[in-house]
Amino acid sequence: MTKSSLDASGYRRRAIISLCFVLLIVGVILAAFGQIRRYAMSAIAASSRHPLKRIVMVHTPAYLSHAILDSLAREAVDYTIFNHHHPRYAAEIRDPLNGHILQKLAAHYIHHPDVGFNAWIRRIVFVRRTMLPHEQVIEIAAEYRHPAVFVKLKNKFYLVSQSGIRLPGVYSAAQHTQIQWLFTLTGYTGILPKSGYEFKGKPIRAGLALARLLRNRSYSNQIRDIDVAGVGKPSQRHPQIILVTRWHTQVYWGQPPGVRSFFEVPTDRKLEYLDAINQQYHRIDANHTFVDLRGDQVLVASSAAASQPVYAPVTPIYPN
Repeated sequence: MTKSSLDASGYRRRAIISLCFVLLIVGVILAAFGQIRRYAMSAIAASSRHPLKRIVMVHTPAYLSHAILDSLAREAVDYTIFNHHHPRYAAEIRDPLNGHILQKLAAHYIHHPDVGFNAWIRRIVFVRRTMLPHEQVIEIAAEYRHPAVFVKLKNKFYLVSQSGIRLPGVYSAAQHTQIQWLFTLTGYTGILPKSGYEFKGKPIRAGLALARLLRNRSYSNQIRDIDVAGVGKPSQRHPQIILVTRWHTQVYWGQPPGVRSFFEVPTDRKLEYLDAINQQYHRIDANHTFVDLRGDQVLVASSAAASQPVYAPVTPIYPN
């Protein structure tokens, strides 16, 4: 065989190999297009079989009203179906094979706490599709914030969670009186944060800490307000925190819980005082205009406008 015939034979082999390679690539591309087309058709078919009917909040707490829960569900509808800034979301939320839009919806609640009633939501547990015989439902489960206290500021009342987050809503005095099971922090003069953001400052933190200690005590229903006006202003004469009872009498609590001072007994001793006074008098004010828990003896106002002891423990008291 001559050299020219060998060259021709090698050229034909290379041409055949190249053609096979091209055909293989074309086949892969056609197969991919087929997969994409089948995916699109299945999505369209599934969407027609299971059209989106509802977006609902599930596993909700009893303390939230139907109006608040309906508003939270409406927020999801507005964000997805009626979102003018992202019109494609309407198709994505209806697509039963699209999970990315569910992640966006969950993030929306957390990243926009000041919108509507979103601040009630602490975190999203899940957002999922539930396929029923002839419809699909978007279910949203969340962990919700619990109201801990009211904060009074300029004759308006605001709900605050245990972590200090302002919850949605502004309450009038009439509305506030209808909710008897929450303490009210008074004496706060700081800045009012937006809904979903934290109240700043030592007075709020001190009031929340004391409310947490007193909430489940047997005498908690006797306490109406926790006055935190003196927090951060140490004084041997004027208590930093005052409890105001439902009879408009006062209990001088003193420094915030957990703060140690040479001039005041510790928090545990003050709680023992309140337990003992309530057991003896059935009122934590011992039927006087004020009770002072700060010292070695519990003092009350006497008729001579001076303080006198009403209760003292058997053993001497010193700060721990």
